[in-house]
Amino acid sequence: MALGASFRINRVLCDSGFYTIEFIEHLELNRLTYIISVPISHTIQREILQVKQWHTVSKGVEVGEFVFQHYDHKWTKPRRYVVVRQSISKRPKSLGKQPSLFKDLIDWSQYRISVMITNDLLSLPEEIWRRYRPRANDENVIKDLKEGYSFETFNVNNFWATEAVLTMIALVFHNLIVYLNRTILNPHQSQEQLTTLRHKYFTLPGQLGSGGRNYVLRLSVQGRKMRAKIISVIRRISMITHRLNCIAVDQ
Repeated sequence: MALGASFRINRVLCDSGFYTIEFIEHLELNRLTYIISVPISHTIQREILQVKQWHTVSKGVEVGEFVFQHYDHKWTKPRRYVVVRQSISKRPKSLGKQPSLFKDLIDWSQYRISVMITNDLLSLPEEIWRRYRPRANDENVIKDLKEGYSFETFNVNNFWATEAVLTMIALVFHNLIVYLNRTILNPHQSQEQLTTLRHKYFTLPGQLGSGGRNYVLRLSVQGRKMRAKIISVIRRISMITHRLNCIAVDQ
């Protein structure tokens, strides 16, 4: 494996496209813990309606669970299902779907529903949900790699060379940008994608000159607020322990 012999899979998180008994049994055979999103069919909806105990996780979010086995002979045993329902009146931007059978039910019409199947029998339902939630950001990461890093345009006419370039981008450059985002550029607010960071911080006119025995990069920044932001960013970078010791800031 490219990640090395010591690499081990800790948990498998999948969307509903992987909700097949063949894949689930493969994971169980290899003793892998999984959490997989479940398509909310009429059969699953009827099971959800039977859930009597709901635990409030946060404002407008409740979790429950049930044990279920499909009637298909391939499904040889019952498995654990975790249900999350979110009130759109309290959380207008709630994720999940409104099942077709629930639209005409007064007690359920204001909820968005998500369902997961798991072989983790020890964790609480809310813990299952929290572990699965980061998976929902995968699409945004892929979009950022394609649009921000031009991931889809790299092709050096050789499979292994192309893989090496893409791996370098994904593991090194992407992680570097994430680190800068979280610790330097936006430590106390939502993270910005590379396309935004490029226009704000990276695409700036400048001139490389000298000052005494040192090279000096003179940047042209419009506006006092943006100028103060750039100076603050450079100062934070200069305080990073693992760096080249060549950064100085001059207003």
